[in-house]
Amino acid sequence: MDYSDRVNSKKGAGGIASKEDANISTKRRVKELLATHVLDLDNDPYVFRNHVGLLECKLCLTTHNNEASYISHLGGRKHHLNLERRRILDERQRKQQQHEQKIGEQLSISRVEKRSWKKIGQPEFKVVKIQHPETLKLGFLVSAKFPNIVATNEPLHRFMSYFELSSRNQNLIAKYVASKIPPSEDLNEKEEHENQVLVISAEPYENIAIVLPNDLEIDKPQDEGTMSDTFWWFWDNDTKEYILQLFFK
Repeated sequence: MDYSDRVNSKKGAGGIASKEDANISTKRRVKELLATHVLDLDNDPYVFRNHVGLLECKLCLTTHNNEASYISHLGGRKHHLNLERRRILDERQRKQQQHEQKIGEQLSISRVEKRSWKKIGQPEFKVVKIQHPETLKLGFLVSAKFPNIVATNEPLHRFMSYFELSSRNQNLIAKYVASKIPPSEDLNEKEEHENQVLVISAEPYENIAIVLPNDLEIDKPQDEGTMSDTFWWFWDNDTKEYILQLFFK
């Protein structure tokens, strides 16, 4: 048998492929790849075409001259290993985010159901200036009627400083003080922040806000929720009337 045209080949094996045979095999392989794979640049998250028209794989940081080269890269070992590393990393980040979200839900106050109701307007109330018959201390007597109150408990009251209010309420307080106290050139004129506000709340009515002077200290017990002779309140559940009396020191 003649082996003269098979340089460096072993007996029983084919000859060394020439350059033309290699090009034919490459073209056949590229044709098979293009027939079995359709390259969709819009749906592939890892490929994009750069400014010179070449395809780049963002996952493997490789550059390819044409679609066939990139399709061949997709079936390679390097791309598959990087895909597996990416999947493990994404899974780890997803578990971390779920863990942080679970902890945030346990600690967040957003899980507490917020109370809301449709307000029906401001109740009827009256504020009267009073004076203690023995000590001659000045004070206020507040009475308010809540005939349509829905809460089972009595109305709530709270003293708030000027800086605890929202900017909208601060402007309302300033307008109210300006309307009640005429402007003067006295340097000792009171500023808005020198007032405090007594707030009385009862569902579904709007809150009542009563402006009190802040330079006078209210004579009330130190313990929250306790009453005394100079500071007390009363809720009449039959007539739905709330009365609060306070004196200044």
